[in-house]
Amino acid sequence: MLCALVGTALSAIATPDFSGTVDVVPLNTQLGAQIYLQRCGSCHLAVPPETLPTQAWQVLIQETNHYGAALEPISRPELGPLWNYLRTYSRPLPEDSQIPFRVGRSPFFRILHPRVQVPQPVTLNGCAQCHPKATLFNFRELSPQWLDSP
Repeated sequence: MLCALVGTALSAIATPDFSGTVDVVPLNTQLGAQIYLQRCGSCHLAVPPETLPTQAWQVLIQETNHYGAALEPISRPELGPLWNYLRTYSRPLPEDSQIPFRVGRSPFFRILHPRVQVPQPVTLNGCAQCHPKATLFNFRELSPQWLDSP
């Protein structure tokens, strides 16, 4: 039963090209990545899991109230691979840290952008200013002004 559901989910999801992503996505996490891109990227820019802590992703994928938008719960057959992908590519915060649920408040986002004066507030649409192929989940390609930056 589970295999049939996962197979149906796979056929409904376009196969993205993961070659431009921040990390190589091995086969054992590609289904989760595809689910993530389909579920999250269909409404807004899907950011790399590295930008938020593991604890934030754990809460976000279980919530049906997503920043004021009502979402359908993620089905059990999708939840396992999705969580595996997000957990693999995110980092946990120290136990005494407050969990940031906004990319601009995440210490990992700031670590990934050490010399960048990021406009405030950080918006997901703003990512494409420096990452022109962000809508294709390619965060490695940079806009011309950042190509030779220190």
